[in-house]
Amino acid sequence: MTRQVPADASRSQARQAAIILKVAHAMSAHGVAALPRNYELFYEALSGRLPQLSRELAELGHKPQQDSLDALGLKHHLVSHAALAADRARAAAQEALADMASTLKLALAQKQSFKTELDHFASRLAADPVAGLSEFADDAARLREAAGRLMNEENALQHALETSAQRMAELEGDLAESRRSLNRDPATGLPNRLALTAKLDSILETERTDQPVALLLVSVEGLREMAEQHGGTVASKALTKLSTLFRKSIKKNDFVARVGQQDFAFVCRDVSVENAEAIVRRLCQSVEELKVTLPGRAHTAETLSLAAGITIAQPASTSADLLTQAELALAGARDGAGILSYSAALGRDRGWTYGQNAA
Repeated sequence: MTRQVPADASRSQARQAAIILKVAHAMSAHGVAALPRNYELFYEALSGRLPQLSRELAELGHKPQQDSLDALGLKHHLVSHAALAADRARAAAQEALADMASTLKLALAQKQSFKTELDHFASRLAADPVAGLSEFADDAARLREAAGRLMNEENALQHALETSAQRMAELEGDLAESRRSLNRDPATGLPNRLALTAKLDSILETERTDQPVALLLVSVEGLREMAEQHGGTVASKALTKLSTLFRKSIKKNDFVARVGQQDFAFVCRDVSVENAEAIVRRLCQSVEELKVTLPGRAHTAETLSLAAGITIAQPASTSADLLTQAELALAGARDGAGILSYSAALGRDRGWTYGQNAA
């Protein structure tokens, strides 16, 4: 397999390089430590993918504290902060277990003290069984006190166990959310590119090959410009409308993911190229009908459009093949075709060939 970088990819790489330089400059200007998780935090904020994160990062001021930065990353479920969330959960679990162990140790000590008092009382009764109880008043008082302390410690232990169980349940929920966030786009709640790759791998490895699988890669034209011109609030509103629309546009067994600032992917089963193109045309029409109102301009609305690249899985296709083919088709569509299906000729024109799977 040989691959050359087409002009569209070069422009995308240049744009990404500019963002990376902007990230490095911003981190340096704000005195932020050069930690991998901080790079991701600033990248997501400055790239426009997470408008809410951009606003909240700006609110931290000129010299943000690392704890405040980490809190933002955890709040927005950034991938690089998943390990931090796990570390904090592990530390909290260890603290809860230590508290429970300390309480248990005290309870066991009180039980041992009570047993000692009880043994002493029983020994005196056995030594002089006919003695009056008045002669054992002091022993009885100590026994009552020991029993009271034991009950207090038993109650404390029960409370500690219940509290620890609740904390463990909360930590388990936090870890589960952290794991889910690895496969979710934080701005829309849709699956992300990692989840898309896993989905394609699963389908290609386990599904029947006589049921065609199509990958549709769409770019929402105008979304990036909308964010740059009108701010993150308008972009967030547009993303909410788009994600709702896309969720409603797929069948139960199909799949949709957000894979870039303005890029989404659909996996459709049991469809031909013609079916896939019809699906994209319906999506294009629905997106063009969306109206995104601007702040303070109730009668003015922005509109968006779609460009789409389509590819159909072949018997020996891999997820990497499909993603590359869909990206090449999308690049061609953005050049003016609007909707374009991948073909071997397109791959050759764009400088990419794959011997077996070129359709």
